[in-house]
Amino acid sequence: MIKRCLLAIPKHEHSIECVIYDTLEAMWAALDRGNGFHGYYQSLFRDDERPLIMGRICLVRGHYGGGVVAHELLHAVLDAGFALHSETDNDDELHVYDIEALCDMIGNLTAQFWRWHFRLETELAITEERGKEAR
Repeated sequence: MIKRCLLAIPKHEHSIECVIYDTLEAMWAALDRGNGFHGYYQSLFRDDERPLIMGRICLVRGHYGGGVVAHELLHAVLDAGFALHSETDNDDELHVYDIEALCDMIGNLTAQFWRWHFRLETELAITEERGKEAR
């Protein structure tokens, strides 16, 4: 694993953990699953429990872009959105105001992720450059 961060779900105390791995093999070994895609969303909540970290997005450095991140964030938003919706509403249907809240949530989480990503890549580039200079 290279780095991890928490993406705060707007207007809630919950968050989504994001983990970047060095290799695909390292990611799948950590997840205790077989090989697969370069991105994975793992739900961490159960019907009777709402942990502060509701889910985990796992990615492989150098093997994700906007599409993979959007895909995994959408898993997280739908997962968290339905879980948090069921805390506040008695019915199982999503309403128009819920859809707008989910859109706001994904916009906020996307911005948080990419700010963190660019800071991480800058830090890693500086570290790698210093390593080259030290040799």
